[in-house]
Amino acid sequence: MLRIVAMVLLLANALLLTAMLLGGFDRLSDSATGAQAQREPQRLQRQVDPGAVQILPPQAASAALMAAAASAAETAAQAAAAACLEAGPFNDADAEAAERTLRDAGVAAGSWQTRKTEVSGVFMVYMGRYTDPETLQRKREELKRRKVEAETISDAADLQPGLNLGRFDDKRSADAALASLMKRGVTSAKVIMLRPAHILIRFGSPDAATRARLAGLPMPVGPGFVSCASPANVGAAANAGKAGANVENTTANPGSPPAKQAAPSSAAKR
Repeated sequence: MLRIVAMVLLLANALLLTAMLLGGFDRLSDSATGAQAQREPQRLQRQVDPGAVQILPPQAASAALMAAAASAAETAAQAAAAACLEAGPFNDADAEAAERTLRDAGVAAGSWQTRKTEVSGVFMVYMGRYTDPETLQRKREELKRRKVEAETISDAADLQPGLNLGRFDDKRSADAALASLMKRGVTSAKVIMLRPAHILIRFGSPDAATRARLAGLPMPVGPGFVSCASPANVGAAANAGKAGANVENTTANPGSPPAKQAAPSSAAKR
């Protein structure tokens, strides 16, 4: 008797297993979660717009990923710029005055950063100003005898009559050229700065209280504190960068001698 019961149970289990493998129980499960609902083509039909799906080749897929990453980085940079506040550009004296104004307004010292960048091509080895054209011509002849090239400055009223002995991207190079000229007997030249350094005062992520203090706070020059991405700051920097442009036009051909060593800027009088 027990043998018959065991055989019946074994047969019933085999039938149940076969029915399950053939999907006979799918109708008993919920249509949204059952195995039948997860099979093709039903899953494709449930997509919002299956015709819009495209399979990209590897190179196109990589380009799409890079474009998406670049877009995300640009968005993050714009968000950071919007949160940042900046004032300037200032020269050294104006930057000191601006920082003094911040301290007087109760802004915590050390909560801002200063960024200093020197515009390229702003230093000149210069001789002048002379009292009359005759003195200028005599100096030109002296330089010619020493085989030193020089150019007359004619378009900058504050430097003429004078001579340009070279224009340089940084003060160290200008000082080195001056030292070399002094060894050749040129003792009345000096290094001048055509344009001052640009200094920006920046608050990276000021809180609401700091923003309230900075709002409308007068600065020595410029519109005050605005967003780092604001066209007002971009325009102010561009205008400051144009300072001394007429002087640069007079120094397009430096003709300066090679400099081998740096020396402190000085002007020896004859």
